[in-house]
Amino acid sequence: MGVVRSEGDEAPEGATGLERTIVVRRRPMARILGYVAAGFLVLALVTIAGVWIERRSIATHFLKAELERRGVRASYHLDRVGFRTQQVSNLIIGDTRRPDLTARFAQVQMRLKWNGGFEVYRIVARGVRLRGRLVHGKVSWGEVDKLLPVPSTKRKPFTLPNIAVDVADSTISLATQFGPLGAAIQGSGQLSGGFKGQIAIASPRLVPGRCEAVNLRTNLAVSVTARHPHVEGPVALDRLVCASSRMEVVAPRFDTGTTFNESFTSLDGGGRMAIAKLTAGANGLAAFTGDISYKGSLSAVDGRIKLAAQQSRLATTFAERTRLNAAYHLGLSRGTL
Repeated sequence: MGVVRSEGDEAPEGATGLERTIVVRRRPMARILGYVAAGFLVLALVTIAGVWIERRSIATHFLKAELERRGVRASYHLDRVGFRTQQVSNLIIGDTRRPDLTARFAQVQMRLKWNGGFEVYRIVARGVRLRGRLVHGKVSWGEVDKLLPVPSTKRKPFTLPNIAVDVADSTISLATQFGPLGAAIQGSGQLSGGFKGQIAIASPRLVPGRCEAVNLRTNLAVSVTARHPHVEGPVALDRLVCASSRMEVVAPRFDTGTTFNESFTSLDGGGRMAIAKLTAGANGLAAFTGDISYKGSLSAVDGRIKLAAQQSRLATTFAERTRLNAAYHLGLSRGTL
């Protein structure tokens, strides 16, 4: 005959393992806590599953509320929502009749920071069309500005963001006080260092200071090393005219390599050049080629020039072949050479 024992009872003497059955009655509170814990676990799993299933709706409402909070007019299609990757298509920001930005496809990848927040570390974009204006040295991208971080100080120079990008089939249209400027770009890599790509720039007419550049066109390889952008390739103009110094350069072409500082306010470079004709007052050169170097700000450049011309003129003196090795200063703001 078996013996029923509750917790705390001792087994009778002489009882063997075959003769006794032990039933342990757990405390009611332990059972209740176990049921509550299991219930919380099930509830958590159901909540996580529900959030995951409804993540598209949640993200849609979040983006809509955030855009409305910032006063940004936008439309888009949300293609993918993940913990790290967000993807949209047919993005339009600004006035639909003349939007500030459109994108056929954009993917944003984020990562968790040590403080619990998220940061964007990679952007992939295709078919981007961006419009902006340069006024008094400051670029505005319309309603896109409302989505950009506010600079800590008004005079803080531009810095390259520490973000990796992969961009193709994308253009920028920039209206400036000097004239319109258009650019097409493709490439990939870290913007603060490691980016490599191609950029083509064109403008029908630019007037920086008192000099006029007509039909500017370039097709350059661009890279960034240690926050210093570098471009290399051909730059061509129909002509460059500085009326105040009676200087005119006809059909110049430069094959150069140029490095800029991070804020694009200074440059340093050099390369080969070929010019059909250059006149400066009563002096002139024709059909010449040579080497050129330059260094300085965007308003004043110093350098050296070493060239050989087929024809030259110095006031009333003419020569068939001329060689020149000299320093120069180009003041674009005053139109002087």
